[in-house]
Amino acid sequence: MTSQEVTLSGFDEFAPKAFLIALARFEGTLAPELIAEVNEVGAALVAGDAEKASELIKIAQKDVVFNEVFERAYEDLQEIDETKEKNKYLPELDENTPSRESDDFGNFLAPILRDPNPPSMAKRLLAKASNLVEWIDKLRF
Repeated sequence: MTSQEVTLSGFDEFAPKAFLIALARFEGTLAPELIAEVNEVGAALVAGDAEKASELIKIAQKDVVFNEVFERAYEDLQEIDETKEKNKYLPELDENTPSRESDDFGNFLAPILRDPNPPSMAKRLLAKASNLVEWIDKLRF
């Protein structure tokens, strides 16, 4: 996947999840100015501005190494999505299913994005996930 393929028109459902996976997988150090931008997105999510998550792709693209990790995570999520599309036995959503944006934006994603060291926080919180991509794919955002 090239960075031209990872673009947003409005809100991209894979972007926040791919960013979270990339934070957990990233072995480098993000520049302080990128951390500041990530923290701004986290603060916006806490304030209820879910659309601010669209900035995560632009932030990822500012660091070449991080962007490679981000793009791999994005592709992994797309593969899971394609598999779910093929599985006709997945349960249908009903009125009791929370909306995609309700649960984990503020409760899970925002705290990681607001941390002074988002990659370290993501690694700590996600270290126990046996399959990181599948686990994050199930989050409600």
